[in-house]
Amino acid sequence: MRISRTTQVDLGRRDKLALHLPFGMIGLRHLTHFELEPAEESMPFQVLRAMGGEVVEFVVADPSVLLEGYSCVLRDEDVDSLRIESEEDALVLNVVAIHSHDPQYVTVNLVGPIVVNRSTLIGQQVILANSADFSTEHVIVDQRASGSVSTDTGSSV
Repeated sequence: MRISRTTQVDLGRRDKLALHLPFGMIGLRHLTHFELEPAEESMPFQVLRAMGGEVVEFVVADPSVLLEGYSCVLRDEDVDSLRIESEEDALVLNVVAIHSHDPQYVTVNLVGPIVVNRSTLIGQQVILANSADFSTEHVIVDQRASGSVSTDTGSSV
């Protein structure tokens, strides 16, 4: 299934949204319950926080806000596992990496998004069927001292 557009989850009525990832995330299979909440003053970024004893947080974002024309193709087994019937059923979140204390160098993983069924709030991190089209470290901000400046979003993090 091709997902060519996504819309951010509406958190207007609640501060946090509970998500269940039964298979965890790649490299963190033991973490299966998360909270998703907006990152205050940093939209379109959101915080995906593991629930439970271990403190693990990720910055995530809707890829349609970060990258124009991002179109991900899900494998049939992922579509079936998540019970996604149309692209409107899918919430796609990509993990953002901030590589410095000051957000001078920021990348996003476009290969392994977290896909959530909007109705059930059950999701999983997947490797896209069209993963060869993307990078795990797609640069969205580069303002390092080397002098190169690049932003796909036109705004700072």
